[in-house]
Amino acid sequence: MDDDTRKKIGLFKYGLIAPVLSGNVNQKMEYFRKAAKKEYDVPYIGMRKYKARTFKSWLRRYRKEGFDALMPKKRGDAGLSRKIDDQLAAYIQETVLKFPVGSCAAIYRMLVAEGKIRRDGVTEATVRNYINQNELKQKSNPTPRKKFEKQHINDLWIADCMHGPYIPYGKKKHKVFLIAAIDDFTRMITARGWFFNENSICLECVIKEGIRRFGLPRALYCDNGSLFSTSHLQLACARLGIALIHSKPYDSPSRGKIERFFRTVRQKFLSFLDVKEICDIDQLNEHFEHWLDKEYHKHFHHGIDSTPMDRFIHALKNSNITRVSEPQLDTAFQITLYRKVKNDSTVSIKNTLYECSPKFIGKKIEIRHPSDNPTDLSIYENNTPVEKLRKLNVHDNASVPAWGITFSKEDN
Repeated sequence: MDDDTRKKIGLFKYGLIAPVLSGNVNQKMEYFRKAAKKEYDVPYIGMRKYKARTFKSWLRRYRKEGFDALMPKKRGDAGLSRKIDDQLAAYIQETVLKFPVGSCAAIYRMLVAEGKIRRDGVTEATVRNYINQNELKQKSNPTPRKKFEKQHINDLWIADCMHGPYIPYGKKKHKVFLIAAIDDFTRMITARGWFFNENSICLECVIKEGIRRFGLPRALYCDNGSLFSTSHLQLACARLGIALIHSKPYDSPSRGKIERFFRTVRQKFLSFLDVKEICDIDQLNEHFEHWLDKEYHKHFHHGIDSTPMDRFIHALKNSNITRVSEPQLDTAFQITLYRKVKNDSTVSIKNTLYECSPKFIGKKIEIRHPSDNPTDLSIYENNTPVEKLRKLNVHDNASVPAWGITFSKEDN
């Protein structure tokens, strides 16, 4: 609590006992009892009621020690935290030294990821207050940055993920996440979608739909979070010829355009959205698409001196959009596995047996499947599908002779 707030609280107390001090009250305790029936908006504290003896104690302290006695006392342990012990304080100081320009939020996330802090034990605000009160962060020279903009549509997409509100999911409420990408030249939101999870499957849905609508981007710029650092995304971008670029760790300003869009989403979409009327994730996405089409894409953008939609339409005349067929898109985002075929022509995938032709016995085969359909398994040779894997059915196999078994005359 700063000195200005302490003075405001002291003045609030003085205002209540002032009638007694000025002699305008005949019966002191009767005045205090009436005052005790009211509720007061106390600075810093909020709405609160007091007992008559509390007012009496304020009067006694003022007459004895003056106005300073009405102000809250300063904490004797200022700069210390009741929840941060010596060991945790050492962890925080060590992390700040490693990343002196990292934000307090980033430092808190690192400590949680390393197991030094539990979210239900120490809050981000506690760590931030500790860092600021002890002046652990050193002021550093700002990183020199230059305003930039690509020259054509799809030269660069900037992607990121934003944490959203809680909406109904079954009988409970779950947090939703917005995964989106913005075209650097037009500021069109080329890829977007709200999900209950932030994983590679959700990201794939967003990127694939964005490519279907706007064509193939030449580069995808994103952060180093686990969502954008998977080998699956790297392989998909390599297959499509997209340059996957990661920003420096904890360098949000380098992705300023998508961060600015997320701020617009919070201010102009979520702030006007009645979450109680949202029944499911599909309805949320419908509202979001309507807002993009009617508001964001048609709203004047000072950074480009135009609306995103107008700039996009005008730029189409001088741009070549690279389109990708649906089979190519599905193939690019396939997940690849490698297995050695056993002597019974089977392979095991996630504790499930699948069978293939006997010609693959003893060979190491390449298996691919769509990330959203892990049971649709195909064997690939030289980037070409040659055979579908079938789930093993031992009962069906028992109705026909097994390969390599011969029957003698005595068996007939």
